[in-house]
Amino acid sequence: MLKRRNLVVLHLESVSWRTIQSFPEAFPHLSRFMPAARVYRSYFSSATSTQMVLAYLFHGNDFEMDAGLGLSKPAANNPSLFSTLGHAGYRTEFLCASAQPAKRMLPLLADSLPPVWATNDFSALVRKFDDATNDNGFAIYVWNLVTHVEHAMALALHAKGLDDLIGGACAVADHTLGAILGLLERKGLMDDTTIVIFGDHGDDYWTHGFKKGLLHGVEPHTQIVHCPLLIRDASLPTGNDYGLASTIDLAQTCLDLLDIKVTQPFPDSGESLVGDDRRTVAFSQNFTGSQSDSVDMDTRKAFAVHDSSHTLLASSRGMELFNHRLDPGNHCNLLHFFDLDRDGGLVFLGAAEARPHFATTMSHMLGRDGTVGHDFQRLRAALRTWLGKKQAYIEARTPVPSRALDPACLDRINRHGRDAFFGRGAEPDGWIRQSLQRVRNFLVRRSDDVSR
Repeated sequence: MLKRRNLVVLHLESVSWRTIQSFPEAFPHLSRFMPAARVYRSYFSSATSTQMVLAYLFHGNDFEMDAGLGLSKPAANNPSLFSTLGHAGYRTEFLCASAQPAKRMLPLLADSLPPVWATNDFSALVRKFDDATNDNGFAIYVWNLVTHVEHAMALALHAKGLDDLIGGACAVADHTLGAILGLLERKGLMDDTTIVIFGDHGDDYWTHGFKKGLLHGVEPHTQIVHCPLLIRDASLPTGNDYGLASTIDLAQTCLDLLDIKVTQPFPDSGESLVGDDRRTVAFSQNFTGSQSDSVDMDTRKAFAVHDSSHTLLASSRGMELFNHRLDPGNHCNLLHFFDLDRDGGLVFLGAAEARPHFATTMSHMLGRDGTVGHDFQRLRAALRTWLGKKQAYIEARTPVPSRALDPACLDRINRHGRDAFFGRGAEPDGWIRQSLQRVRNFLVRRSDDVSR
């Protein structure tokens, strides 16, 4: 009988490329692993919340939760990856490091996962992993929650300041990752095992607004969804891969690398990263298609489409366009410089009293040569088609269908923040006073809640 290849998936909770760039000293083991792996530099996570990401990863499509009310059980448009592996004879395990191991983990995904084994002892996690890899034919998922800010608080006594806390949590996660990889090396299993390391999403420390303190689950700006993806497999060349990749591609990629022949039944499933045909765009969202804007948290249901240079994001406020290579934090909505003509094309508005720097860069950054206009039209068409499919999916499965996004939102520019961008907003002192008053009001309400 042919020797079965193994699978290990290592989940970097709340880690984006921005996280790794902010704390490079915290990731020595990940850095050591990179030269031996295929590093997908243009991987975009399909969602900004863990449960949605995992549903999309395991079932290989990003429609799984759109027809339910709010966050709901996955629809199982495709069989779960680990269910498929179980039927193929693999021993499957889902291991979790959590500050709250007694809490039931991922109840909505119970039918998509093996039973979750959880601990708050990193040594116990590694021992469990060691036991699970004693025989050939294993498929193991490892989710380390220490880098989730609420779980990182378990390390608070050892940290000075928030950045030290997050950086320390990253170092702990990387140390555990190193222990797992080292164990595979000592057992001589590296060449017989497909190893996938990925980040589910990053965190936005309020650079796009307070949003009542939310760090993720907010609009899918690039710094949240541009995440690490590394795959080590004997059949894959090492080095950087700049082709676009999405969360929904991972299930089929794993099956192909394990040489398990499966055709996914859902028509809008992901594409294997092993094949020659690679996607030209990748999509992300923060809410399910059936959810509504959370106006109270200043968080809008938003859908984004990415290519190698630009991110186009659409919400009920309209469209925003960012060059994520020049502006990885997505702070400059390029559409502030444009209007839409009758045909939906971009018309450059110019900028009054602009310095020569702006004129110098305009032809490339803003596309006097047509690049931005061309990319905008292509991305908008792709987003319109994807949203149309989501809408049809919702209507076919929901008695009282909701609207994923009003199509009119793709025909207007989001002007939110434009005056402030051009320096025509409130005076700085007035803005500071308003912000301080909001903070005071928040603290008073928090104090009242605690006293009650």
